[in-house]
Amino acid sequence: MEIIKTIFYFAITIGILVLVHEFGHFIAAKLSKMKVEVFSIGFGTRLIGKKIGETDYRISAFPLGGYVKIAGMVDESLDTGFVSSKPEPYEFRSKPFYQKFFVITAGVIMNMILAVFLFWAIFMVEGKTFRNVNEVGYVIPNSPAFEAGFREGDKILTLNGRKINYWDDIIRTAFVDDLTKDLSFEVQRDGEKIFISIPRTKISEFSSEDALGILPAHVEVMVMAVEPGRPAQKIGIQSKDVIVSVNDEKIYSPAQLTSIIKSNAGKEITLKIKRGDKIFDQKITPDADGRIGVQIASFYNGPVKKESYNPLEALWIGVRETYRVSALTVNGIKQLITGKIPFQKGVAGPIRIAKFATRSADAGFTAFLGFMAILSISLAFLNIFPFPGLDGGHLAILVVEAIIRRELSYRVKVAIQQAGIIILIILMIFVLYNDIVHF
Repeated sequence: MEIIKTIFYFAITIGILVLVHEFGHFIAAKLSKMKVEVFSIGFGTRLIGKKIGETDYRISAFPLGGYVKIAGMVDESLDTGFVSSKPEPYEFRSKPFYQKFFVITAGVIMNMILAVFLFWAIFMVEGKTFRNVNEVGYVIPNSPAFEAGFREGDKILTLNGRKINYWDDIIRTAFVDDLTKDLSFEVQRDGEKIFISIPRTKISEFSSEDALGILPAHVEVMVMAVEPGRPAQKIGIQSKDVIVSVNDEKIYSPAQLTSIIKSNAGKEITLKIKRGDKIFDQKITPDADGRIGVQIASFYNGPVKKESYNPLEALWIGVRETYRVSALTVNGIKQLITGKIPFQKGVAGPIRIAKFATRSADAGFTAFLGFMAILSISLAFLNIFPFPGLDGGHLAILVVEAIIRRELSYRVKVAIQQAGIIILIILMIFVLYNDIVHF
């Protein structure tokens, strides 16, 4: 049953994102008066479909993606049957640069519009909740904040001159507004104001308080999922249980809990668990590999402030949230390329996407929409990357042709596409293997 649910949410997530992306190419081609021969969800063998007018709308065998086949364009289909014939007015190759540019980038544009729409829907339905705290609850050992001198109980008054009203202000300033700047904190400690600085070069990751090394007060570690057959499942640990302590050591972060469990591989430990209003002790022995079989995450359980928005306000907040996630995505790609984030951790394939989709759906409909919005932005930036076989690869060829003022030979274009497809297949095999290893 769990596998069916996972497949269902994966199909819904990928299906919507691919449909929206390919519709962008399709409608841009139609507006530019280009002939669209195929609109496919998936690659490879045609499974089902219907031809309406000049376009064959189909679902194909390989579900990870899709394509729109436009007459007169060398694309993933590698069809060059048109090369020997005279260019027709409805073909891609006959159109001016600006129309070609529009068609190639339209898929990415639609993914970004989808993200704005999804965030708009979330903020319309739920508004926005702010963590109404500026007090440091835990400083992660050996983190940038730890080395800079932060202590538990510090109250952050300003960051880079900006007043801190909510904990979310810290994250927005550190990872969006001042993403490339060093961080200067004004902190209240024991009734006195002190200043703490963290150089940007010390922050090795890109999107959370864990990267800084500080967590707000009132943070707990919650079990998000339990793996069958592992020690946690055998002793009855459940999803949404809170791990309060291990051997009487208070737990503040997933990294802290993971470290303690790994250091006690094969040894019996005592977990203090909170389940609803009940708190109880439970003995457990981690496996030899230092795992008990739980997926965990930080959970804030302190005071919050909720704001509601009218449609226009929600739209503006949706745009800002799309920008915020885009900034994090760009910085994440940069960290991935420079090796600051291991490739195995920074790239998720279909198996992990399916797990994330299911987990977000279990957390609620708006959480699922939020996951889909974030994934839509990620796919937009992935597609615009200048790599053969992706939209960015087509765009790079188009720009080169504009610079040299002539079209590259079709033999060269086909060779570029073939090389890109081969590399993408190899990359997909690695990503699938990586997913299975971390399943």
